[in-house]
Amino acid sequence: MIKGSKRVACIGSGLVGQGWAALFAVNGYNVVLQDITEEKLEEATERTAHHINTLVNAGLAKGIEEAVTRLSSTTSLEEALNGADFVIESVFESLEVKCPIFAEMDRIAPANVVLASSTSGFMMSDIAKDMELHPERAIVAHPWNPVHLVPLVELSPGEKTSQGTVDLTYRIMEDIGRVPVVLKKEVLGFIANRLSAVLWREALDLVDQGVASVEEVDKAIRAGPGIRWAIMGPYLTYHLGGGKGGIEYIMRHIGVKKAKWLETAATWTTQPESVVQKAVDGVDDMVGATALEELEAKRDEYLIALNKLLWDGKSGVY
Repeated sequence: MIKGSKRVACIGSGLVGQGWAALFAVNGYNVVLQDITEEKLEEATERTAHHINTLVNAGLAKGIEEAVTRLSSTTSLEEALNGADFVIESVFESLEVKCPIFAEMDRIAPANVVLASSTSGFMMSDIAKDMELHPERAIVAHPWNPVHLVPLVELSPGEKTSQGTVDLTYRIMEDIGRVPVVLKKEVLGFIANRLSAVLWREALDLVDQGVASVEEVDKAIRAGPGIRWAIMGPYLTYHLGGGKGGIEYIMRHIGVKKAKWLETAATWTTQPESVVQKAVDGVDDMVGATALEELEAKRDEYLIALNKLLWDGKSGVY
């Protein structure tokens, strides 16, 4: 893609779509936001401009005015796809919503245009099941919230996705400063969401069982494994934890002892009602009267600092 002359269509202008639009705009792409009402688009354009301002003021991008001028919007799907070179969908998380949109985009967009989905857990083979013309150009490109500040994008090809689609999407994600990972086979939830779901279940259960408060659980993750996870994944973490014996020592000797912990860990797959109110009350106690906007601003402040420290041409400790 030649930046400045290429057009990206962001289908769905919610939180995720706004983040994508900001990223593409600050990296030199012309962007069109599409949604069903002008009211939604007006709010989305304002929020996208805010994200652009955040990136530029943080030194993670340049040119607020230039980036904002690359933004446009429309309520027409056909108009959004007209002349688009890459499409990223971020509509409501439902197959009943996504499948018809992908089938329609397949009919409208030229055959060489990649159709990517921001879905947080559906498999592309399911999303693309009604695509009759070119399902080979459909792929999942799952970002993490906030999209403009968290670099991970999980690329999950469907059964019919071509290698060319994977390669092009990978290059585009790198071009806008993302860190793409490619799944070798489809699975619901992809990589990071599945790992997060298991941790979340145990966090809920620890509070539900009276082991710790919501605040203590959050503090334990932030001050312990969380600070390591910013620079290392679980495999390298345990490899270094094994000393000279490395990952094999951990798994054959130390890891075996953890079996007793797992015997008492949560195994439910349907969230018990008992965890809900405890989670709500615990978060209320933890944040108090602090406004959501203030919490988001503090989160973004730290994410910007981490981006500068860890993801400015780097990829961790190795």
